[in-house]
Amino acid sequence: MSKYLVKKVLSNNAVFVSEGDKDYILLGKGIGFSKKKGMVLEKLDNIENTFVALTDEDKNLIYNVDKEVLEIVEQIIDMASNELKEDLNPHIHVGLIDHINFAIKRLREGIEIVNPFLVETKLMYPKEYDIASKAVKMLKGKLNIEIPDAEIGFIAFHIHGGRSNASKSAALKNTKLVNMIVEYVEKKLKMDIKTDFLIYNRFVYHLVALLDRVNSGKTVVNNSLETIKKEFFFEYKIAYDISKIIQNELKKEVSQDEVGYIALHIYKLNSL
Repeated sequence: MSKYLVKKVLSNNAVFVSEGDKDYILLGKGIGFSKKKGMVLEKLDNIENTFVALTDEDKNLIYNVDKEVLEIVEQIIDMASNELKEDLNPHIHVGLIDHINFAIKRLREGIEIVNPFLVETKLMYPKEYDIASKAVKMLKGKLNIEIPDAEIGFIAFHIHGGRSNASKSAALKNTKLVNMIVEYVEKKLKMDIKTDFLIYNRFVYHLVALLDRVNSGKTVVNNSLETIKKEFFFEYKIAYDISKIIQNELKKEVSQDEVGYIALHIYKLNSL
């Protein structure tokens, strides 16, 4: 029977343990309750548990992070899991601990945290953004530190990446791409698009759905394509350029039908 030496209790549901020469984060409902460093865990048959293997870098991180940071991160993960009504990928534990610990260090050193993709993140991942907003409030209350809204976006990426079949890096890449497209449209239309406009929101929502279709190899049929090309020639040219930007970033082709729908949204923006 395996025996696990408790090295650090992260929360009621997570403990840092070792078995032989290997180290893990052991996850399970109530597995850390009343446990202390140095205790040996065995007979875990009645506890549904998950092991997260740790690298040397991970181990150093957990050893050196303040206990209050570990506790609040675990509370955030529990809160996110409950709000989403799904279990998150176990690897979010190390990733979020690392991110929040580094963010707090920078803030305490007076380093400004900037997030140029905040608006797009809020529109593209509303559930994760809402949970991340609550997480920031928890951090402010527990750690007595002022945290900028920029962090909401970054934490939202971690939460999204912790969901099944999701990727934090892909979410960040798509958000950057949407931001790039919006800036390109602003440049071509010679205008600053107000992010609180409903038309802007619809444009971003359309881009999110478009990127999802492109990534999955799907497309839509546009029966008005030839009319759009003739009546909205200027907007179609911009939309065509956008399709090439997407193609260059994702290495996947965007159909002319999709270009036509992008042109319609640009026409609406140009009519403001």
